[in-house]
Amino acid sequence: MEKGNNPEKWNSLLAFLDERLQFGLLEHLRRVESYHFEDDTLFIKAGSKNDERYLRKEPVLQQLTVIACETTGVKSVAIEDLG
Repeated sequence: MEKGNNPEKWNSLLAFLDERLQFGLLEHLRRVESYHFEDDTLFIKAGSKNDERYLRKEPVLQQLTVIACETTGVKSVAIEDLG
């Protein structure tokens, strides 16, 4: 079972977005408060309420999930509540 931060996986995700010119999504992910991998899920805590709302949009979350699967091997992405 894998659990915790994995800078190598996270950086591969950001590099993929940069290479594919996905700057909108990239900027939101660069501002995250925290992230961690747990088993086959990537958990992301956004840096602001605006970022959280953006990342929770269905098309954005679907795109992020597909990219995260390809670059990090996770099967799902969860956006955590800022509270």
